[in-house]
Amino acid sequence: MVATKLMTAEELSALPDDGYQYELVRGELRRMPPPKPEHGYVCMRLSRWLASSEEAGDFTVFGNDSGVTLERNPDTVRGPDVAVYRNGDLPPRPWTSYFAIPPVLAGEVASPGDAAAEIEEKIDDYRRAGVPLIVYCFPHQRIVWVDGAGRERIVLHENDLLDVSDALPGLAPIAVAKLFR
Repeated sequence: MVATKLMTAEELSALPDDGYQYELVRGELRRMPPPKPEHGYVCMRLSRWLASSEEAGDFTVFGNDSGVTLERNPDTVRGPDVAVYRNGDLPPRPWTSYFAIPPVLAGEVASPGDAAAEIEEKIDDYRRAGVPLIVYCFPHQRIVWVDGAGRERIVLHENDLLDVSDALPGLAPIAVAKLFR
């Protein structure tokens, strides 16, 4: 059996930009293809809603798959499509390394080719890291899963409201249909 050297978060961070996105899952590098337009559209809708109350809510919204180290030895670095951090939890700027603190909200948008096992694995990684709120959008089914550490998963449909004010006070609910409009 051939032993494989596991990669660290620091080694991932030092990789040259080759135009692809990567995540590190328990030390194993995973390359991800560029997302399709539907994915980008729903990410923007989710980001816009979250950012609309950023100042009043005392939190900061990050997009563009900004990496966060969720586990060490072996390292797991995920890049949520959208991540929200409480301002008091953020390290001083400049932010030149992956955050080592979990976001208060990790937002993900599923692509048609995402395997169910990969989606569940990602959710489990966030939950183990203590992410209290995971919002997973499924554009093709037009549903949203609300999950997180210490939560039971709920499934929301287009006629439901997505309310995350328990984790992000000051943020008004949004109709799920607006995310997929």
